[in-house]
Amino acid sequence: MSEVRFYFDFSSPYGYLAAERMEEFESRVGVKVIWRPFMIGAAFKQTGQSPLLEQPIRGDYFRHDMERCARAQNTPFCIPQNFPYSALMPTRAFYWLESRSPALARKFAKDIYRGYFADGLDMSNPENVLAAATRHSINPGEMRAAVEEQRWKSHTRDITDEAIEMGAFGSPFFFYEGEPFFGNDRIDPLEQWIKLHKSRNDS
Repeated sequence: MSEVRFYFDFSSPYGYLAAERMEEFESRVGVKVIWRPFMIGAAFKQTGQSPLLEQPIRGDYFRHDMERCARAQNTPFCIPQNFPYSALMPTRAFYWLESRSPALARKFAKDIYRGYFADGLDMSNPENVLAAATRHSINPGEMRAAVEEQRWKSHTRDITDEAIEMGAFGSPFFFYEGEPFFGNDRIDPLEQWIKLHKSRNDS
């Protein structure tokens, strides 16, 4: 089965909206989606970009667009008070969980996103991240210890470097057979590209 690499930051509104679509996309298109959270701040340092809502003129538009896109796909959404935040803990926790169960890591990721963008929880607070773990019968003490392990600190840094080297400058960012697609609004063109690619290979 062919793969799509899905790079996202847990502080990204459009990443959240894309995450809510990934399971249905994966099933419909017949691809395996590899979830790869990364630290978008590192990419911003290289591009000189600032968080969307802090950008003059563009910020008001993007706030409106985020809310509009959420309504269009019937996804609960609000801009949290502490937007954006540095999502180091949930990102490290994701990879620790993925080493045990990729399916559980995905569920955890969606819970973190929904807690932040649907319920307005402060996910920079470790206790809220650990509460998400508890809801999935994950030992919070084990998670608290894991996110401080050098292994997962280094892994998060390596994935972030990988994303930037591949050309990911925002969230969500998708790669299929080396072809890049940026944004929640590029999921449909991504699907079309995959189908075209498969039809050419089958002919």
